[in-house]
Amino acid sequence: MNTPTSRYPGLLSAVLATLPLLAAPAGAQTPESALNADDGTGAVKVCAPVAMPRWRSMTPVPKTWTFLDCMGFSGEIGASHFQLGCLFANVTPHAQKYAWGPMVAIEKAALAKPQPPIPNCGW
Repeated sequence: MNTPTSRYPGLLSAVLATLPLLAAPAGAQTPESALNADDGTGAVKVCAPVAMPRWRSMTPVPKTWTFLDCMGFSGEIGASHFQLGCLFANVTPHAQKYAWGPMVAIEKAALAKPQPPIPNCGW
């Protein structure tokens, strides 16, 4: 079986290089945004703006960012949709090192339904 190769090795290296910086302990979080992934996972929050079908971006963000921060940021850079994501540095050998919430359209109705990934890293 062939192993898939990454088309963006530089991007992956840059994201992984930020893990120690972004995984630093943050201030107290509200219960509804509490981390439900184990703290030892080295979790990093990711905001992914999407302008379907033209482009997609992945931006590691501070733990203080909320669903609204990601939606606002995505709209500011011209995206029509966005996703909340988590990247994990340390997981069991057979677990995924990432998680994504559903794609959400940037619209007023989205304000009532945050869509965090499972496991959630603090979204």
